[in-house]
Amino acid sequence: MSRPDSAGLKNPKHEAFVQAYITNGFNATKAYRTVYPKTKSDRIAQACSSRLLSNAMVGARVAEIMAVGAERAEVKAEDVIRELKAIGFSSIGDAVDWHNEAVTLREEGEEGEGKTVLVPRVMIVPKKELDKDTLHAIAEISQSPSGALRVKLHDKHAALVSIGRYLGMFDDKVKVDAVYGISEEPMTAEEWKAQFCKDE
Repeated sequence: MSRPDSAGLKNPKHEAFVQAYITNGFNATKAYRTVYPKTKSDRIAQACSSRLLSNAMVGARVAEIMAVGAERAEVKAEDVIRELKAIGFSSIGDAVDWHNEAVTLREEGEEGEGKTVLVPRVMIVPKKELDKDTLHAIAEISQSPSGALRVKLHDKHAALVSIGRYLGMFDDKVKVDAVYGISEEPMTAEEWKAQFCKDE
């Protein structure tokens, strides 16, 4: 992704995170691990990326790049929100079906009814039966040499956080209710003793 005409963030790692976040379909965890490959786990990456996204400068930079990109592509805010909504409210059950299937087992040459067991079956819903939102929510479909299927959706958490921020649902400011009175007059030795020293 080309940068908009801007110097970007002063912290090169933060700028790299923003670029990776946008190019990875707003997958904050993946973006963080791309920029900080020594991160030990996805859980740590998710927590750290969430903290980065709450940084005002990082959030502003994401908005700046998206605004420039939207202008160049003639994309409206509604289009972006619609895509994020498809991801945020997606369900793996719309793309994959799983159930137990009764299978009769017989040894070679064996006659009779055999033994019936339940075998778990996982099947991907045919593409023609998937609605547009579910298709947009799928990030990856793969099959291993053994035939095992894997379906991965885009990051729901990241999409919901992006929608929430756009709607102003989250307040990242820490509210401090405590009030500390500061006197202009210095405390006397007697006052200090009365406040901080207890008789044994």
